[in-house]
Amino acid sequence: MSSEIDDLLRVTALLRERALESYRRDLSEEMRHQGELDRIDGLRQQSFSDHDSVDPRRMLGADTLWQGWLSKRRGEINRAIAMSRAKQAHSMAAARLAFSRDEAAKDVSRQQIAKRRTELMAREESQLEELSQMLKFDPES
Repeated sequence: MSSEIDDLLRVTALLRERALESYRRDLSEEMRHQGELDRIDGLRQQSFSDHDSVDPRRMLGADTLWQGWLSKRRGEINRAIAMSRAKQAHSMAAARLAFSRDEAAKDVSRQQIAKRRTELMAREESQLEELSQMLKFDPES
């Protein structure tokens, strides 16, 4: 029975680690997209700060195309962030479930250890009681 509990503990710990790794990957993906969004916003702010100058880009209309591309890319990144957050919520729920299962397995193991300890103490107490009775026994009486 103990080996079954040990196997259960190993499996639940492994599943917990896998779930946490999946959550970390999803969190990292969101952070990567957020960093890209921040860079796009920086480029947009930079082009808006150059708004007063009349340069060849603006005269050719390339600035409008650039702004359009930035807006389109920003929308793509926002969708990717939304997908990342949805995956992250799913992986967080899976990690919580795996953590709960691991904790439950640890509780079962602790209960089993306590039960075995109690049974051992009861056996030892019984043996000591029998030895005590043997010492008190007087065959001549």
